[in-house]
Amino acid sequence: MTKEKEIELLKEEIGRLKTLAYKDELTRLYNRHGFKEESEKFLAEVEGWKKNPDRRSSVLIKNFSLIVFDIDDFKKVNDTHGHLAGDEALKMVSDIIVKRVRDIDIVARWGGEEILIGLIGADKNDAFDVAEDIRKKIGETSLKFNEKEINFTVSGGVASFSDGGGSFEEIFELADSRLYKAKERGKNMVVKE
Repeated sequence: MTKEKEIELLKEEIGRLKTLAYKDELTRLYNRHGFKEESEKFLAEVEGWKKNPDRRSSVLIKNFSLIVFDIDDFKKVNDTHGHLAGDEALKMVSDIIVKRVRDIDIVARWGGEEILIGLIGADKNDAFDVAEDIRKKIGETSLKFNEKEINFTVSGGVASFSDGGGSFEEIFELADSRLYKAKERGKNMVVKE
């Protein structure tokens, strides 16, 4: 094997390992690690703009919003139809979300049936509108699995850098607490306050 071929194979392996480190195997979305690393770049830009608003405004990102979604009654889907149906539900939800956000936005499987979306430059109201659009689309889409149609909904929470959060963790905590409010209020809704 030539040196060039060895180098090419090593580069391919590095790319494969990087994908494994940053992506969820089932949904092909970012995982926690990949999402945090990507979103922190944008949050640093927003923080820089807040400290120095006179910077070149044509390329600035002035806001960053998070949406946290959770599939309602996901355990019931798994218990009734099996874990493969649950996997298909996660893939379906992931596909719907990816098709309804921009290429610049970041989408991750955060854990279990929880999906996190980072909307670059969006304020809380924009994020709420996107979340509502996604929630409605998921609610009207049936998963076809083993000759059965499975219907389910999602609940969501929305938060923005402009809510007062200065770090990823603070914005995530706000969005996550709003997700729990949506669950407490009856599910199949998005909460932004």
